[in-house]
Amino acid sequence: PKLNKEEFTRAGLFNNPTVKLAALGDFKFDKLPGASDPAYLAATTEVVLTDAIKAKAAELEYNPVRIYQWVRNNVEWLPTWGATQDADVTLGSQRGNALDIASLTLALMRASGIPARYVHGTIEVSADTFTNWAGGFTNAMAAANYASSGGIPITSIVSGGKIAKVQLEHVWVE
Repeated sequence: PKLNKEEFTRAGLFNNPTVKLAALGDFKFDKLPGASDPAYLAATTEVVLTDAIKAKAAELEYNPVRIYQWVRNNVEWLPTWGATQDADVTLGSQRGNALDIASLTLALMRASGIPARYVHGTIEVSADTFTNWAGGFTNAMAAANYASSGGIPITSIVSGGKIAKVQLEHVWVE
């Protein structure tokens, strides 16, 4: 586990994403703050660049939008916390937790020559969205308990006597 800010930073996890330049038009990946850092194209323990990863990146035409859409539409989220497998295993099983899925997305981006890194933070989603993510629950408390039992740091926000939103720790890709 990462216990302090230095350990998160050393692991490439950030809770304050840098400026998004795509909205400014004429976007180039090399203009992304920090994109010149060779670590954002490198393999790591979780972000492996195997032949299968490279083949999937080629199949998706090295296109970041297609990569994102394929991962989002084909990889099942498991409500657990912490890296449990590397990108190649996640690709093969097409399931993993937030960190595993981020590792796969990073591997596909990096295999495509696109600098990418982990971002860590707290997200807030509606109770309805969260119950769907957690596996089609009809009760937000049951879904939150399920995710919490997998180790995900989670908080329920109550409004009008019922859970309206859920805040949880999450890892994604920039």
